Amino acid sequence: MELSARLQAISDLVRYPTMADIGTDHGYVPIALHKKNRITKAFACDIHKGPLEKAKKNIQAENAQNVIETRLGNGLCPLEPYEAESIVIAGMGGILISEILLQSPQVVETAKELILSPHSDTDLVRRTLHEIGFFIEEEQMLKEDGKYYTILRAIHGQEKYHREIEYLYGKKLLEKKDSILLEFLSEQKEKAKNIYETLCLVDTDSARMRKEELLAEIKNIEEGIQCLLRAEIL
Repeated sequence: MELSARLQAISDLVRYPTMADIGTDHGYVPIALHKKNRITKAFACDIHKGPLEKAKKNIQAENAQNVIETRLGNGLCPLEPYEAESIVIAGMGGILISEILLQSPQVVETAKELILSPHSDTDLVRRTLHEIGFFIEEEQMLKEDGKYYTILRAIHGQEKYHREIEYLYGKKLLEKKDSILLEFLSEQKEKAKNIYETLCLVDTDSARMRKEELLAEIKNIEEGIQCLLRAEIL
């Protein structure tokens, strides 16, 4: 079993021997960690029976059922406090990830690290992490099959960002002048400009409101690009 680049990057960030994979799907991440002898206990959790059954079969095929336990349930609800030092949540939107974190404060508080990979609303996830007392220690961005993915590793600690672009695009990514982020922002700028130009042909209240939103978005993108291109310490 070979992990995708995204799942491999997520797996590489796990630092502790007890972990939980939320929305585990096929159970690939805990299985890979087990095969490398990097974990002593894992909980593969999913809200849907179908994916959990697939994960269970994969776990049994690797003879890992003594280490990896499957649990059915919503978000972090299948876990008890202190069961998992590392919590992985990937493959879902940032709104849902934020809701999961806020709904199970005791489980979150007793974890030592959170490894999150939202496929949307990443800025909301960063804000939520700061709200619940987590420090974003590391961020990675990668491109796989034409899609961009951000992966965050957070630990306990107080932190607040001072600029909007730090929440929108990731302070860590901006600091290290991430080339994938630069590529992503360049593409987003072109898309926003094209939509704006199309809306210029429409004279409605909704079109005018959308154009204002796009101008603000383009301004933020340009600020992010300039930050990536110049030698600036945030």
